[in-house]
Amino acid sequence: MKKIALAALGVSPLIPMVLAVSAAPATATPPIGTCTQSYAPETFGDLAFDPAAQDIFSVIDTNGDGVICFKPYPNGDHAGHAGNLVDDKAAPHS
Repeated sequence: MKKIALAALGVSPLIPMVLAVSAAPATATPPIGTCTQSYAPETFGDLAFDPAAQDIFSVIDTNGDGVICFKPYPNGDHAGHAGNLVDDKAAPHS
């Protein structure tokens, strides 16, 4: 009955649903101290396979908790690096 009433007024019956969906809070970014879904948490020792990653570990670990996030490149090493590194906080990658 509401759909008919909204249509009679020239209002799409989907508008209330769109408004309800857009009003939900955004939770796409992980909280500080966690990695995004496609990255794995790694410690300095875990990165022994990539000495270059260990060399910049302290620079990447901006929150100082001893954990950073690593995502291997899908096609293997690129320019001598095995993957991408970010700190374990809300990251721009997914």
